[in-house]
Amino acid sequence: MKPFSLAVLCVLLGGALVAQAPQSKPAPKDAEEASATNEAVFPASLAGRWRSSAFELSLTSDLHRSVYGPNARSVRVVEMTIRPSGEGVLTVTSSVRNAAGRVLAGTRQIEEVRFTIGDVERPAGMPPRYATRIVHAERRYPDDAALGFELNGAKVFLFTPEGKPGSVEVRFEPPEGTGSFWETLRKVAGGPAARS
Repeated sequence: MKPFSLAVLCVLLGGALVAQAPQSKPAPKDAEEASATNEAVFPASLAGRWRSSAFELSLTSDLHRSVYGPNARSVRVVEMTIRPSGEGVLTVTSSVRNAAGRVLAGTRQIEEVRFTIGDVERPAGMPPRYATRIVHAERRYPDDAALGFELNGAKVFLFTPEGKPGSVEVRFEPPEGTGSFWETLRKVAGGPAARS
């Protein structure tokens, strides 16, 4: 076979093989569709803004009464925003309020955790949960800008309880090993997207 004819045959044969190559499957249009086949993708219903009811604890010890006055209480509110991309921000705001409901100076504390949602985990004896990869976590005190530090080792887990649409349960574990808690959050209509 002449070199010219061999070259033409290779070009034609190569074109036919390319034409027969299987086309890649288009990417899912949204997280809901992707989650049907890939557990690493969270449900689209998790995207949005979430907020807990205020958790209040009466401070009744003699020490508390001497520092904060009678009928003071600790108040904690948890907020979370999740983007459709899976990027999220969890904010835990704590303070002490006096009997009149006013926040006492020097008692405000904010813990902010930026994360991305990871795979579904199925620990023994527990409901399925979404793990998170912590991007940045910090604790700060708004009444004193000089105070504050990073929370290296903090953990956040998300649970979607069955039969409870519009709610999500959050497990927050500070790195100190104390102060961990569960909280139920409910979806808030509208609201801004998570900050980048």
